[in-house]
Amino acid sequence: MLLVGEKSSLEVEELINYLNNKNIKFFGGIYPRLLIEKKSCSKGFIIEKFEPIYSAMVLPFLMRFKLDLSSIEGCTAFILVDGLSSRMKDLTNTVYEKLGPGVNYVGGGAGYYDMKQRPCIFDNRGIYKDVLYVCVVKNKSNVAVKHGWNKLEGPFEVAASRDNVLTKLDSYSAFEVYRDVIEDHEHIRLLKGDFFIYAKDHPFGILQSNGEVIVRDPIRVNENDEIICVADIPVNSQLYVLEGNPNTLLNSSIQIAEHCASIAPKKYVPFLFDCISRAMFLEERFDEEISNIQSKLAFKVKGALSIGEISSRNDGKLIIHNKSTILGLLEIE
Repeated sequence: MLLVGEKSSLEVEELINYLNNKNIKFFGGIYPRLLIEKKSCSKGFIIEKFEPIYSAMVLPFLMRFKLDLSSIEGCTAFILVDGLSSRMKDLTNTVYEKLGPGVNYVGGGAGYYDMKQRPCIFDNRGIYKDVLYVCVVKNKSNVAVKHGWNKLEGPFEVAASRDNVLTKLDSYSAFEVYRDVIEDHEHIRLLKGDFFIYAKDHPFGILQSNGEVIVRDPIRVNENDEIICVADIPVNSQLYVLEGNPNTLLNSSIQIAEHCASIAPKKYVPFLFDCISRAMFLEERFDEEISNIQSKLAFKVKGALSIGEISSRNDGKLIIHNKSTILGLLEIE
């Protein structure tokens, strides 16, 4: 598995040719920044060697899988997916329908800092967009996720949406509802051109049956005044506008590191997927977040700033998060 910093993306095609000439099977993704120990960088490579039970490039509703599910029970499934694909939910559903709740999912959405979609997932055959790569390894893992965002306004009912496009809240234009909330609380005038400046501070939260919210990242407004998000917004769901502050976000990441450390195996590799817009929100304090996480762990953290984070829920279901921190400890011998 190769995680590539976006400033090294021009080297990926050469890397593909080199590894193919060596008959090495590989997969990877291009990410805005890589996370290594207490640092982040936009250039370079993280390489991790696995002995997979199963690995495949996945298209929406197209995944060849013929193994007995009992053979992957308790294993870990690494998920690298195009974080800006409107089909991200279809891609993760395709994986979950094949692999089910018996594996532990961990991973993150690939892409570029400027949030413009282009090919970012690669394997021996080339580099692609609108795809997902799954790699199942025999190792057990412990995975934790938190976000630290709080409810500001809502709930609003999602009256109309399609995939990652939010159209109506409470039968009103989604942008108009969101604009009114932001202008009221921020005391500014929200224009389309400035949308992400304020949207990165005020994501959406989709209410779950347990009372918690899964965060969705609004990234832009289209020509129809619809809000484009990272990952799906289900119709008829209850949605909040959220707010946060650096301390609540930093505390949430400390909590997952402490939790994982308390149940950690004797030897492990920590994989961290932390949301790119979370880093934008924390600004210079983001280094504090990854330093806090590393300080709680005995082994070197590896990972990336992601556009969407992937983890298992307590019942085993594969969930897409935004603006969240996901930490997975992969047990090794």
